[in-house]
Amino acid sequence: MFTDYYLKFADEAEADSVLYTEVPIEWDRTDPDNPIPTKWEKQQNFRNTDIVGLIVDTPAILDENGEVTSEATYVDGVHVNIRLMPGELAEGLNDYLCDPIPVTPARVWA
Repeated sequence: MFTDYYLKFADEAEADSVLYTEVPIEWDRTDPDNPIPTKWEKQQNFRNTDIVGLIVDTPAILDENGEVTSEATYVDGVHVNIRLMPGELAEGLNDYLCDPIPVTPARVWA
């Protein structure tokens, strides 16, 4: 069985620090006994990650010409849904759980 987590981070940088790990993908092999990483990329820490991002609290209001008369407002934070499969660890996720857990999440797993 799976476990769903609805998470909220202060910003994208905080989300990235939990959701990804930087891993080396290229090395300087000038010294074959001591290769030095030269290029890195982000690798997902969880198989099923849905970056929701910002969630609209109040939609923008447009006039009859399509001009914005009132800007949209957003719920605080950057939101992410994680579905953990059996054997995957929730290490560090509990610190970012939405409180309260959404009754009607902006997005759910199909």
